[in-house]
Amino acid sequence: MMLLRSMLPTLLLLFTLPAVADAQTDRAMQDSIKQFFAQGVYVKGARAELLEVLRWPNAAGKLRWRMPALNNHSARPSLIAEQGRGKSLRRWYVPVRLNWWAKVVVTKTDLPARSRLSAEMLGLARVNVAGHSGSWWKKPSHLAGMQLTRPLQAGKAIYTSYVHRPKLIRRGDHVTMIANYGGLQVTAVGKALQSVGIGDRVSIRNLKSKQVVQGVVASASTVHIITGETL
Repeated sequence: MMLLRSMLPTLLLLFTLPAVADAQTDRAMQDSIKQFFAQGVYVKGARAELLEVLRWPNAAGKLRWRMPALNNHSARPSLIAEQGRGKSLRRWYVPVRLNWWAKVVVTKTDLPARSRLSAEMLGLARVNVAGHSGSWWKKPSHLAGMQLTRPLQAGKAIYTSYVHRPKLIRRGDHVTMIANYGGLQVTAVGKALQSVGIGDRVSIRNLKSKQVVQGVVASASTVHIITGETL
């Protein structure tokens, strides 16, 4: 029994060596996966970078590779590898480790939770988004007026779960409506018919004419009337 225990590490090593050696010596298989990623593999705006093949398929020679349908940017998906055609088709699911790179909106400085965001606080950077299920933004202006739900350090990407859009205008609030007709700007006072945040579309009733028009929230007291609407 003692002899068997002492030999166990050696036996395990002997069983694992062939698989490792196959992966190391089969250059065609390795080249095929490198070429697959070199041509550019994109999912929802992010480009995949291969870090490691966690388990090589029991195969030899060049393989055809493709990414499975992904709902997010998983750091450890399983690629689909194929060899042959028709009745001779063979398929393997190959676990890999990936980075996913995308140009996203990030914070310029450290920001505490509940910070109200403005375009001046934000910038763009190439970030690894692997493992994050939320969406991100590509333009700092699209985050203006939103509020952080957590503190963020400088250079961190902002995902949908990190922010919410506070209601700047409540239903029944009186606001200034601004409409542009050519070079002429017209203002009037209206009443909001919905509770909305900055950038949201809102229905406003003109207090004088009683007409309901559509506008976009510019601030807590100002709505820009959509082109074509009349006050």
